[in-house]
Amino acid sequence: TSTYPLTITDQLGREVTIEKEPEKIVSGYYISTSLLIALDLEDKTVGIESKPEKRPIYQLAAPEFLELPTVGTMKEFNMEATLALEPDLVILPAKLKDSIEALEELGVTVLAINPESMDLVQEMITIVSEATNTVERGDQLTQSINTYSDKLETVLKDVVAKNVYLGGNSEFLSTAGSK
Repeated sequence: TSTYPLTITDQLGREVTIEKEPEKIVSGYYISTSLLIALDLEDKTVGIESKPEKRPIYQLAAPEFLELPTVGTMKEFNMEATLALEPDLVILPAKLKDSIEALEELGVTVLAINPESMDLVQEMITIVSEATNTVERGDQLTQSINTYSDKLETVLKDVVAKNVYLGGNSEFLSTAGSK
């Protein structure tokens, strides 16, 4: 059980104090929105990222999310829409650092997440579950991830790994060609 006020270090390394258990949560990133579903926080989620209809998991696991107000994307975050929802907690990707700082200047509690690897995903689960007083559920989720990862590793132990090129428009996926 989380005790409030609670100070947590988010994935930008910032210490964030959460005064009381969040009752109104806004998620500006589909990964954190999916985590809110996994933590059984649908009833506390009041706003999510734009274009939820493009996320099949919402239709399957939380169809009510398709009706929630949206707060934009990483490229076009809508601070006014977020503020209008009067959230107790906002969860945003670390890439929205300027918006995070601006919201905090306006008195909004914001957690930055950066789920760019399996270790960081598990760290995100720990941070968000502690912040939302769902630690037991977060631990179960992390344990399930580890169990399935172990099973997958066992099943694939004799498979020869192939080299795969993945390209896209993210700076993480940029590649320089040869001369």
